[in-house]
Amino acid sequence: MSAIPARLHPRQRIDIAPALLARALGWCVRPPRHAHATLEARLGDDALVTLSVRSAFDAMLTACAFEAGSEVLLSGFTIPDMVRLVRAHGLVPVPLDCDAATLCPTVDAVERAITPRTRALVVARLFGGRPELATTFALARRRGLLTVDDNAQGFTGLDALRAAPDADVTFHSFGTIKTATALGGAVTRVTDAKLREAMRAVMATWPAQSPARYAKKVATWLALVAPRDPARYAALAKAIVRSGRDLDATMMGLSRGFHAPTAEALVTALRVRPCEALAATLDAQLHTDHGARIARRAEAGERLAQQLSGHVTVLGHAMPRRTHWLFAMLVRDPDGLVRALRAAGFDGARGTSSLTAVPEAPERAGLRAATCASWAERVVFVPAYPEIPVEDRDRLAATVRTHAGVDRGDAVTMMRPCEEP
Repeated sequence: MSAIPARLHPRQRIDIAPALLARALGWCVRPPRHAHATLEARLGDDALVTLSVRSAFDAMLTACAFEAGSEVLLSGFTIPDMVRLVRAHGLVPVPLDCDAATLCPTVDAVERAITPRTRALVVARLFGGRPELATTFALARRRGLLTVDDNAQGFTGLDALRAAPDADVTFHSFGTIKTATALGGAVTRVTDAKLREAMRAVMATWPAQSPARYAKKVATWLALVAPRDPARYAALAKAIVRSGRDLDATMMGLSRGFHAPTAEALVTALRVRPCEALAATLDAQLHTDHGARIARRAEAGERLAQQLSGHVTVLGHAMPRRTHWLFAMLVRDPDGLVRALRAAGFDGARGTSSLTAVPEAPERAGLRAATCASWAERVVFVPAYPEIPVEDRDRLAATVRTHAGVDRGDAVTMMRPCEEP
């Protein structure tokens, strides 16, 4: 790993105010009464508030009780735990390949993958983008499938969360690195009342989250909010490296919601109801106006994408709405680029263990997410959030152009104009 410079822009900016973290600690000591029920009532009849998206997904699969061996179609790039949960329920996770332009499976790919054993379609919207999925979900519904919109990375505000969903089930996450994080928590929209109440009944049997455990997480991140400053983050990075730990692995470990080596351990960790302190923190975040920052983040991402046009492939470049929760690109020499970025003062990340290609299912041999699998070898994530001064973001773009060019035939030469997020 290259030497850490005196100033290092963090790979992501944790999107929560220190004052709210302090309030969250207070709520852990003196939990507000009925915060969970109050938040669900404020969100509407079709909303469920859970510990995480994975908890909601587990409750959904439990409530659906699909026959063992039934198939669940998954967009080909997602978090590994979604695949593990499908398997844990005795079901077959079937990958749907995606292209770099939209990050979503095509309608034709979905139609070809459906068999008489297929029961559900789950599409993950990645990196804060909003591809058009109404046609895809309409096809799946016509074929009798449950449609699931995994919008864990795409929160843009309370109005969008309350808007009429395209899918039967829609997930929104507020985990550690998400927009408007509550350091946990998720909101799930379920249009079918019978399924929603079945999920609610499943979760009613789960134990409540320990306020002390949530307090420990809040206290950890309260201490880590200060290092959002580049000089302080550089000092933290140097301390991590001096201790013999890997910077990538350490930062990834801090942001991961669940550390579960087995499927059984994962299910146990997920089957927990959020504590009242978490519900109150999530309520505060949802009812804070994040629109201005999201708009500035989208603008910063679009500027960087235009500066890199013709030099790298920006994942999701053809989505009609992009908010750049993460800025991901495919490059020829990812390790070399990460070293160059860190030398220039930017904590770029070489891939990520929290997102991966869905593996080929032995039960559906030959159906692979080959394009998605290729991303893991070439993807680099760079900090592109608006708190980085414009001149520094311009310097980041220059560093990428110098060190990360791909073959000209593979590079994106034009970005599709983005609609308002």
